[in-house]
Amino acid sequence: MEMEYVTTTCPYCGTGCGLNLIVVNGKAVGVAPYHRSPVSSGKLCTRGLHAAKALTEWRIEKPCVRGESVTWDVALTEAKKISGYSGDEIAVAISSRLTNEAMFLALRYAREVLGAGNIGVVGGGCGKSTGKLSELAKADVVLMIGDVMKRLPVTGNKLYHVQKHGGKLLYLGPESYTAVQADATFITEEYTTIPAEFTEAITVAANPVVMYLAGDAAAAAIATNLPAKTAVLYETNNGRGAALLGLEQFVLGEKTKALFIITETPEREEDIYADLIQEVNKLEMIVAIGSNATYLSDAATVLLPSAALNEYPGTVTNWEGRVQKVRAASAVPEDAKCPCEIISLLSDGKYAWEDKAAIFADLAAAVPAYTDIAYEEIEKPDGIFIKEE
Repeated sequence: MEMEYVTTTCPYCGTGCGLNLIVVNGKAVGVAPYHRSPVSSGKLCTRGLHAAKALTEWRIEKPCVRGESVTWDVALTEAKKISGYSGDEIAVAISSRLTNEAMFLALRYAREVLGAGNIGVVGGGCGKSTGKLSELAKADVVLMIGDVMKRLPVTGNKLYHVQKHGGKLLYLGPESYTAVQADATFITEEYTTIPAEFTEAITVAANPVVMYLAGDAAAAAIATNLPAKTAVLYETNNGRGAALLGLEQFVLGEKTKALFIITETPEREEDIYADLIQEVNKLEMIVAIGSNATYLSDAATVLLPSAALNEYPGTVTNWEGRVQKVRAASAVPEDAKCPCEIISLLSDGKYAWEDKAAIFADLAAAVPAYTDIAYEEIEKPDGIFIKEE
């Protein structure tokens, strides 16, 4: 029996916790802490502790056309028929759980090959943080808008240090787990303003922080008018990376007849596509790429099985803008392929896919936030921060 520990990044939320996957004979069987991670310092939430399950459960094992298993050649031939639709009839939805490199190639394919008029991200958000994870513990006042501690548990864990050192946690939003942990709360289903005492507490604080979930426009509007650093939290592991690529939340257009979608998600219970299933019934064609079965992959005309995160190498960007390595820890199932390879095959080899450092270099040349980041620097336990936007 051959056992090894492979250091990589958690596939779940945007905190970007480091962990060690325990790999036996090429298969991930468990998780061990990675104490050198500056993000998690050896701590993991319940989901992170079970990250190996994402590589085994609900896996898509074979290419399929209309629910029937076929060869890769047949599936690719059928998938390429999506190019027969006009650009305004094609929509492309890219998962915010892919690596930066896979998202970048998928975006290029959508624009340059399909000419899609509607391109977006599923499970993303918008907004940028002006503060870092390490600064949370130093804050003397933190205003939490929405259920942030439950959605990103290890990020939320940092807030206990605020209380431990005499700081104060303020909460604005519906009744929730986060509300229970706060020192002062204002419970409301909707919010456009904050209580005067909250504003005063933030104004007089030495190191105030406002924390909210990416895509919460009401929270962002409140934060804009406060003299505080912001922690904008992405719920998916690479939501910040998707935002940096300019991808906005996907909405199915009225003219859409064909959908190209990457349905990557670590477990079916974490399915970020369930809300779309009612909308896609009217479509003539759905080409789906994914490692784990979702509601959308079940409905696909053509389904192409992909490697999961931590079965192929690359990088992800956490909510604070830290670019970190994802390593190939577990063997790819026999009939699955790296998402980058699938994009290359669909484009008839237009995009080279094996050299992830070369893809990242192209990405860095195209996206200012990644400019001057050397790929080898991301190998460090700390990763490397993007340039200030």
